[in-house]
Amino acid sequence: MSDIAVGGAVSGRHDLRDALDLLSEQVADEILHAEPVYPDTRLPAAVVQPLVRANLAEILAALAGEPSSLEPARETGRVTAAEGMPLDLLQHAYRLAGLRIWEELARRLRSRTDTTALLRASSRVWFAIDRSSNVAVRTHLESSAGLSDNMARTELLRGVLTGAVHDLETARRALGLPADVMLVVAVTAPGVPAVPAVGQAPTANRAAEAARPTVRWLTHEGARLTLVAAPTSEDTYNALTGLAAHTRTGASRPFTRLADAPAALVEARTAVRSVPLGRVGLARYGDRPLDALLVADGERAAELASAVLSGLRGRDPRDEEQLLATVEAWFEHGGSGTRAAAALHCHRNTVLNRLARVADLTGRDINDPRGAAELYAAMRALRLQGDPP
Repeated sequence: MSDIAVGGAVSGRHDLRDALDLLSEQVADEILHAEPVYPDTRLPAAVVQPLVRANLAEILAALAGEPSSLEPARETGRVTAAEGMPLDLLQHAYRLAGLRIWEELARRLRSRTDTTALLRASSRVWFAIDRSSNVAVRTHLESSAGLSDNMARTELLRGVLTGAVHDLETARRALGLPADVMLVVAVTAPGVPAVPAVGQAPTANRAAEAARPTVRWLTHEGARLTLVAAPTSEDTYNALTGLAAHTRTGASRPFTRLADAPAALVEARTAVRSVPLGRVGLARYGDRPLDALLVADGERAAELASAVLSGLRGRDPRDEEQLLATVEAWFEHGGSGTRAAAALHCHRNTVLNRLARVADLTGRDINDPRGAAELYAAMRALRLQGDPP
């Protein structure tokens, strides 16, 4: 049986779909790390990796003779256009994919002496690559046609938040931000769907229009960054209510000078990490200074949690979590065993017995101020562990 099927499909033992994982990893790694031209594209791994895998799966299936929808290429064109990725880098990514596919195919065919078959295989590979690349480029151009103004404003906002823009008065006017207002920067954890900016509906009179928050946002390194301008500090926080109802959101302290936006972004990144994984809500920088301290130095915080709570480890996970939840409930309810028991749906004596076990296992009595402080800090450090957005 021929290794290169009629019609250009790669078949038999040279079907490369069994190498999809390896090829996807290689190409994504080159795009994210190895290629010096890519660091400025700002496409995070969470975006690059699934796009690479989907495109390679489609290309390898096409080489194996299966029908091809080219939808991964179209999605790649749409995403890269929205993120402002230059066309030459998009095309270069497909060339990287083609090179890795050809290298793997050549490795499997290296024992063949039929150079015609090798050339035919090369032709089929690059035909498939060019086909997907052309569709991605065409979709990129179509998607970009209506995005020019938005993309320019997005890049300007990115520059303001990262400190790359220095003509801040011009930036303020270009972004449509009112003068003499309070500003807040917010960071929302990855995975948030893009929704229209809040507070942008038409208003009935000039007074209401002046009081309406102005919201500008973008996606940066996988997280949503939001800049809110409003007459008062509370107005800025209220504008974030919709996001915080469904996601982990952190907000900076209010500020008035656009030059302070980069520092505010640092505060917002710290604040969002003060919302434990698995929970939602808005954390304001400064409201929980201990949490801010713990997330600012994750390595030391992890050491603290390990040192204080090590006696609870190595047990049945359900028992360990039950003890931890009891300590947490005791703190959350002001040291009241009765209220902690109500929250945990158990008897007050059960709470007291669990706290006594915690004291035996950790050497820290929750009724001793120093022991309680260490237990609380360790508990918060444990709950706040996770990757920063």
